Amino acid sequence: MINYILFFLFVTFTFLLSYLTIKAQKEKLEIIKNSPKILAFISIYFLIFLVIIAYSILSGKIKNMLGIDFIGGTLTEITITKNINDQQIKDLYKKYNIDPTIQDVILQEQQENKRTIVIKTKPMEETQKNEINKELQKLGAEIRKSENISATIGKETLINALIALIIALIAQIIYIALRFGNNIMYGIIADIGLIHDVTVMLGVYVILGMSGFAGFEINSIFLAAVLTVVGYSVMDTIIIFDRIRENLKIEIKQNQKVSLDKFDTIINNSVIQTLVRSVFTTFTLLLTLWGIVFLGGETLRSFAIALSVGTFSGALSSIFIAAPLVSILKEKILSKDIQLLTEEKPQQVETLTQNIMKIFAHQQEDITEITTEQQNNQEIQKDKKKIKDKYLKSRLIKKEKK
Repeated sequence: MINYILFFLFVTFTFLLSYLTIKAQKEKLEIIKNSPKILAFISIYFLIFLVIIAYSILSGKIKNMLGIDFIGGTLTEITITKNINDQQIKDLYKKYNIDPTIQDVILQEQQENKRTIVIKTKPMEETQKNEINKELQKLGAEIRKSENISATIGKETLINALIALIIALIAQIIYIALRFGNNIMYGIIADIGLIHDVTVMLGVYVILGMSGFAGFEINSIFLAAVLTVVGYSVMDTIIIFDRIRENLKIEIKQNQKVSLDKFDTIINNSVIQTLVRSVFTTFTLLLTLWGIVFLGGETLRSFAIALSVGTFSGALSSIFIAAPLVSILKEKILSKDIQLLTEEKPQQVETLTQNIMKIFAHQQEDITEITTEQQNNQEIQKDKKKIKDKYLKSRLIKKEKK
């Protein structure tokens, strides 16, 4: 029942934010004007996440969050009555010189007066695992799942995944820079937003993982979610950048010159024009992901949670990080954009049009010449016929006289 209530609350929250988004667009929210305050607020919570992540690494607590697919081990999921505490389970494992990590399974229907927990340990032999399971059953636990998992993703694979992430970020810088006329600042700004998204995802996972909740661990599923968000969240940023360039091009055609203050207005208008589209697309995806989180199975739950956090932070970074950073770096960006846009000579388009018209005109002249020549030939034929008829008529007259 609690899952349905949480899902309803999140859906209500989504519709509320959608209403606020439409209202912000109608009132033309001044995002760029308040960009220093917005970026200051984002920097504060971004720094908090970084401190939490650094603390988990330095204290060694992040090791408890590493999935078994990274480090290998034995995973046992059991259901116990609430009168059995964690210390009793730890004491049972200590008889076998094993230090277990115990986490509660959240976001699933719990039986009355019972709770489900996950116990992670170092790799155990099959006989030892079976002995411990029998001890747990004697204690009153119901064994839901117990399996040995090898380290399918080792240290080398983890390093390769990080290298792949770095290469993806570099490739996006290059692609976005080429897409926007060799202006590398657009690519750097987009990557800053992506780093924010990944940091928020990892920070949320570290907070929930250190709180003892099961499912919030750094494993292959989490890495897949990170790479998915890196590819997805940059789309909204590119759309905003593209709208900025289009509005700038229109302004240059109308007024020839664009001041820095006017460029801020263009950026703000571009964000407002794409605001509803970006937010509604994001919330459509979030509704589906929240359905999986609260109403779906346990298999995809951790992946859906990671994508939900990354998708939401990606929408925020496109609007409240990428656009304000364009405004802050406008002196470098605007001069480059104006240079590129003014180099796109409209005369080339006119010349092409003129050339096409000349081709058609030439074809028309050829047709006219052909038509004139045909008419001349027809007139010559007519003249020849007249001469012939006149000649025959004169012969006929002479014969009659004779």
